[in-house]
Amino acid sequence: MNERITARHVIVRLIGGPLYHSDTDLWRILRTETATVRDHFHRMGLEVAMDEEAGYAFLRQTEETEEAAETENNEAPLPRLMRRTPLSYHQTLLLVLLRERLLQHDQSADGEEYLHLDHDQLLDLQRPYFPDAANEKKTEDRMGRTISRLVDLGVLRRLKNRSEDIYRVEPILRAKLPVERIREIRDRLSAHLGEAPSQENDETAEEENSDGQPADA
Repeated sequence: MNERITARHVIVRLIGGPLYHSDTDLWRILRTETATVRDHFHRMGLEVAMDEEAGYAFLRQTEETEEAAETENNEAPLPRLMRRTPLSYHQTLLLVLLRERLLQHDQSADGEEYLHLDHDQLLDLQRPYFPDAANEKKTEDRMGRTISRLVDLGVLRRLKNRSEDIYRVEPILRAKLPVERIREIRDRLSAHLGEAPSQENDETAEEENSDGQPADA
């Protein structure tokens, strides 16, 4: 007997992280039962951000003020469910670099739907920002951890069944980092350069998380 996928499965998946059209069954249920899923999260003070054309959906916290949350029953504002987790300098930097590459890809005429980068290309993107790296192996390990973090955040997806490490830059990055914010974050990164950016715990940007998974930038 075939097991049935329902809106409940979609809800659980969205709590865990972004949902993509490549998740065929879940995406189909989300499209057919969008109202049910949205209503469920609305009751929790969350919004389902969905782009059908680009093929992704994710959760983000609705910004309720005390005035906006008041109802006939004098309901208090809902507590925030999404935890704001700071990203390091290099994690933020790689986000910006990938967004800029994605913008270039969108403006190109090569006809490719997705932007793909291999592991060496991701290292090369970061390398100019490690100018004084005396230990190449240690530096590559750090850059590799940054890549892994962005995979965890759902911005990069490591593709399977390949002879080498190939990553797809997920279209969700367009929503998480709009073009108009690139300069702002670039300026913040530049200002941060004098504050020991080589430290792993540097905080320059934030990512909203629910149960440790990304939901909104």
